[in-house]
Amino acid sequence: MQINDILSDEEIEDCIEGSSSIVLIRQAISLSQNNNLVDEDSFADIFAFELRDFIDFEPSSLEYMEAYEVNWDWGYSIAENINELLVTKWTT
Repeated sequence: MQINDILSDEEIEDCIEGSSSIVLIRQAISLSQNNNLVDEDSFADIFAFELRDFIDFEPSSLEYMEAYEVNWDWGYSIAENINELLVTKWTT
């Protein structure tokens, strides 16, 4: 079962806690799906990598690394929210 087939765009948007691309989120979900959940570390890796071009600092700078970490943490949080939603859907 594909997670992307289970969740609506609105449900995914509720998991984001900010603004991001649903297409990007769905891509990260499909690449990080592990059985019936999202692998949170893998999702965060993909999410942060895809946002790297939006960071306005030199890639070798400390500021860039800090911004990348913030994006990674954001991705991890999104994945946690998605997994929580999935578990809720399956147990109700």
